[in-house]
Amino acid sequence: MNLLVVDWDFFFPTPAAGGPRGPHDELFNWPVTEDEFHTETIWEARLRDFRAAGIDLPQVEGWQGFWERFTFAPGTSLTYADSNAWAAHLWPSDLGAQAPAWDSVHLYDAHHDAGYRTNHDSFDAWKESGDGIRCENWMLAHAWAGSDLHVHFPPWRESPARPPESPLVPVTMTIDDGTPPAVSFDLVFVCRSGAWVPPWADGAFSEFLRSAPMPRTAFHRNRWVHPRPDPARMADMKAALYRKAEEIARDS
Repeated sequence: MNLLVVDWDFFFPTPAAGGPRGPHDELFNWPVTEDEFHTETIWEARLRDFRAAGIDLPQVEGWQGFWERFTFAPGTSLTYADSNAWAAHLWPSDLGAQAPAWDSVHLYDAHHDAGYRTNHDSFDAWKESGDGIRCENWMLAHAWAGSDLHVHFPPWRESPARPPESPLVPVTMTIDDGTPPAVSFDLVFVCRSGAWVPPWADGAFSEFLRSAPMPRTAFHRNRWVHPRPDPARMADMKAALYRKAEEIARDS
């Protein structure tokens, strides 16, 4: 049995994740934490930074027709959430199967999610740390169970060496060339990655889910807002309020 995991940031090119560099790369050096501030509030300030630099808002791309390459087992369903950490909680037993682990886990993502040596020196060190599962290390749960791990980086990534990759466990890592994995998938998980992908892509995310050729449900433990508040509307409202306040100050 096989699990397919798709992170929405696979379709969101950024220089920080190995995409083409440009004159304003510093705008993409975002601190990321999966809390309400970083998934919702901070995007208004980031939008204002893009506007101030005079560049178009970065957009998602390449998601149309994505599902057509894959083979799905009869009865395959899709579950979705904001964080990829929930993918560590999906097992063949959720489908009523007796298998203790997936034969393979295929991840389409701008990041490998198999643990980073900036946090732990080794897989054993992570196991002994008690740190648990987060979005950047959820594949370790499946590695521990014995699954074969595959990461497919987005085609906009220019080189597998930028940024350098050093996961804590063996992972087959490739830049996606459109070739489908030679397996049939029994379960699909999709995450929105709201701390990495902006709210102005939420409409496209909904369309991406609707384009999947199987039943779709939100992961039962997920808590999120979708679509998120529009940061452009919030920025425009604040700008109008500031202008009004300045007018009142001048007239008083």
